[in-house]
Amino acid sequence: MTQATAPQFAAIEQNFSGTTQCYVLKKVIRSYVVEVRLSENVSGELLQQAVDKTLSRLPYYRQTIVRQKGIYYYAENDLPFKVADHDGPRPVGGKEANYHMVDVVYHDSWLYFSMWHALCDGLGLNRFIEAVLYHYLCAKDGITYNDEDIYTEKVPFDEAELFDPLQTKLKISSSEMKEIQALASQEGRYRFPEFDQPNSAGPTMYRLPVKIKTEDFIAWCKANSSSPAAAAAAIMAKAIARVRDVSAEKVTAVIPCSMRKFMEGAEKTFKNCSGVVFINMAPHDVKELPTGELAAQARATLKTKMGSGEANRMYAGINKLIHIGTRLPFYGLKCRILAGSENNPPTTFEVDFVGGLTAHGYEDQILEVRYLNADLGCPSLFVLMSETAGHFHINLTQSFENDEYYHAFCEVLEEQNIPFERLPIESYMNPAVVVPQEQR
Repeated sequence: MTQATAPQFAAIEQNFSGTTQCYVLKKVIRSYVVEVRLSENVSGELLQQAVDKTLSRLPYYRQTIVRQKGIYYYAENDLPFKVADHDGPRPVGGKEANYHMVDVVYHDSWLYFSMWHALCDGLGLNRFIEAVLYHYLCAKDGITYNDEDIYTEKVPFDEAELFDPLQTKLKISSSEMKEIQALASQEGRYRFPEFDQPNSAGPTMYRLPVKIKTEDFIAWCKANSSSPAAAAAAIMAKAIARVRDVSAEKVTAVIPCSMRKFMEGAEKTFKNCSGVVFINMAPHDVKELPTGELAAQARATLKTKMGSGEANRMYAGINKLIHIGTRLPFYGLKCRILAGSENNPPTTFEVDFVGGLTAHGYEDQILEVRYLNADLGCPSLFVLMSETAGHFHINLTQSFENDEYYHAFCEVLEEQNIPFERLPIESYMNPAVVVPQEQR
């Protein structure tokens, strides 16, 4: 989607952290959506007040993005940020959202938070969502809840919140680049046969969710010397082995990792700041090891690779690519070089643990949280995880309709005596982003 008569916005700084989300080959870019279901229907008036309070402390979520001479920039947007009663998320970036790159709407008991991933990452959006929920529920209940770890007016503004980790060019040797290319290589990895079927990349996405009490899932992880993301990777691998023959290729879980704790100056940023680690599970291990042992092995691999700097090296490789790409003379050439996952589509699956939403005293009012990834323009299966209000919400979000892997995932949970609740399987498609045209 493009916009015909958008207002002119003044560029602030080049958007390095969102670069791989800006330059794409596919025709449509889709938003990233978080859906929150509350125990009562939402008051639009109180929600608007909550959003206004949030933006007074976090004004950078009002920003838009502009393109000048083929380069994308953050830009100030002082147009009103208005919530609306809307049955599902609406497009960001265009007139409907007043050209903001984050949007908030509600319908009945649902809240819908949408963003263009070029503005910030999932952890960055969490900061905004939990502040809105805090202000909304304080106003609704007439109670000043505990705001620890929530960005309210009590937390002084820090310039580090605006830090763009990718702006600084990192040094990386040719040998390190070869190592990164080897890590990202798809050779020898199991690939879902659905990925090679017609229409396996959409146009519809599917969400297949389960809900697990935090205490139950954490207890299982601890009992097996594992962690949530590693455990989900192992359970998913076991599920795949029940449905398909994985005896010839390793099953790979790609796990995004926040780099905030590993990079100087990045700990408080709201912008995109993540690397990835590849957990390669050998065919024999996936088929023969008990699920708990496979989860422990995945956790040990994750710790080792983080300690060895694999995520840092992947991040440095992306950094170098971005700084090369932004110097290229033609917009189309930039897109071919910087098109992110389109140039390197996932081969098995991705486990994305987006953390959780901080809530103190009103946890029982948050009934469900859904993180819904966009259509990637290539076949995909994600295990999207979040932990909020005493529950893990785990969504298998995929670009193909087959529910065999989901049912196998549930079978593994049952065998491991992990109590869970199946939630309705649904199809969805996130709204398209109104991508800025060249601004002169």
